[in-house]
Amino acid sequence: MKEDDGAPLDKADADEYASWFKALSDGTRIRIVSLLAKRREPMKVGAIVDAVGVGQSTVSHHLKILAEVGFVLAQHSGTSTLYQVNESCVTAFPSAADVVMGRPAPPRTCLGVSMSHKNIIDKYSSLARTALDGAQVTDCEPRAFADGKFGAGGYVKLDDLPEGAARASLGCGDPVAVADLRPGDIVLDLGSGGGIDVLLSARRVSPGGKAYGLDASADMVALARRHAAEAGADNVEFLLGDIENIPLPDASVDAVISNCALCLSSDKTATLTEAFRVLKPAGRFGISDVVAHGEADPAERQRVEAQIGCAVGTLTTHQYRDMLSAIGFGDIDITLTADHGAGIHSAIVQAIKPG
Repeated sequence: MKEDDGAPLDKADADEYASWFKALSDGTRIRIVSLLAKRREPMKVGAIVDAVGVGQSTVSHHLKILAEVGFVLAQHSGTSTLYQVNESCVTAFPSAADVVMGRPAPPRTCLGVSMSHKNIIDKYSSLARTALDGAQVTDCEPRAFADGKFGAGGYVKLDDLPEGAARASLGCGDPVAVADLRPGDIVLDLGSGGGIDVLLSARRVSPGGKAYGLDASADMVALARRHAAEAGADNVEFLLGDIENIPLPDASVDAVISNCALCLSSDKTATLTEAFRVLKPAGRFGISDVVAHGEADPAERQRVEAQIGCAVGTLTTHQYRDMLSAIGFGDIDITLTADHGAGIHSAIVQAIKPG
């Protein structure tokens, strides 16, 4: 926004700033952030309780609120949880006067890697428009694409797909290669982007099968439809909608795939529950995603997540497994495929709906 255009601050940015101020609307929370900022090292809850002189349950409640906004980072170490201040907040947080007087800091989330639903759609819509103009697109640091860890380099075989589909690929693996797709299958790709995995799937399920792609960006859906037309694919359909609310009936697909999209969901439980709902009994879940595995410094992990650019609250492998199991999936398998540093990996996640 230009300072002299007379328009108010963008609503999404204003709401985000409001959530930050709300998190600091309690004196104890301000004291906790101040303590962690001055210590500059991880602290256990007990040590924070001793320092601020408030009960443990109250401190834990405040830490939860601060962590949700991103002011505080939590690191699990054995049976203990260590907390430290999120250094990126120091530079991201505007003063109240800045916001009121129309001089906010450049919009960015305190988490660094977290984005609102609108932010995500806007980002990938912009990438789709760039791809429509014939340019190469990336949603993470270019080196990761050059190394083949993201984008078209992650595929075993592209089957002579349109050049634009490969150029617009933003995935972190090749879920089609592990989805066990068969002729006659109905397959759904969550967060289908430029359509590369839908087009690959469509060939695997022919004859008699169909491949759906679901994306929340209208620009991405338009891009994918163009690639489908260029490929001459007549057994594909691209849907506009959210992966947390899939616009398909219960038990309507044989396989659900996804490529580096679930890590962008702000409600992963809802997304996985929806995937379970639309799968037929004995349906297959096979995706590529970004996961956390092993212990790492929270700040360093945050830096890596920001570099790869496609993660919103990365799940650990244990969290992923527990979430899938709680929803009802069985035969769960998580295979790490690429190490991005600080415990962040690309992975293949597979599971079966009982039946």
